[in-house]
Amino acid sequence: MIQYKAMEQEALEAVYRFPNQQLDAEVARMKSILAELRKCPQSTDADSFRFSDNPFFLKLCPRIMFNPDDVGLIKGMYLPLDYWDSISNHESMNGPKGGKRIAYSNVRRYFDNTAFLTLASDAWVGTTIPQSEQLEVLIRSTLEAGRAVVFAVSKDKEERHHGRS
Repeated sequence: MIQYKAMEQEALEAVYRFPNQQLDAEVARMKSILAELRKCPQSTDADSFRFSDNPFFLKLCPRIMFNPDDVGLIKGMYLPLDYWDSISNHESMNGPKGGKRIAYSNVRRYFDNTAFLTLASDAWVGTTIPQSEQLEVLIRSTLEAGRAVVFAVSKDKEERHHGRS
């Protein structure tokens, strides 16, 4: 449940400037879906445990030239939505001319590709089992309304852990 945003190169660093109407609308949609997901009964199943009941993240990525031969993940910083809410109003996000800006130099902390992949592939983050069932209903509704959805499903536990000691 990741919303990607491109950072622009400014001087010596990549920067994302906000507020941004499109981001605000996307965050509002994420929060609307989150409100529905939070209505799900809490699961006591060990496989459903997550660090947070909020599966949403922003990924801010420096703008790159598209390379169709590159199958790796794009460099960037993953920010949990709840963390975004906390830092987006923090004084450290104020730019030199009074606008808001986020960059590697002021974000304070974030998950890189390696850390996020570990958390996601081992299901420490994401939707719980009951949330996933509710999400299916929401995705079907979105598709029926003619909107696009990109959705990834993790492999089952045996396939994920195959070859690990």
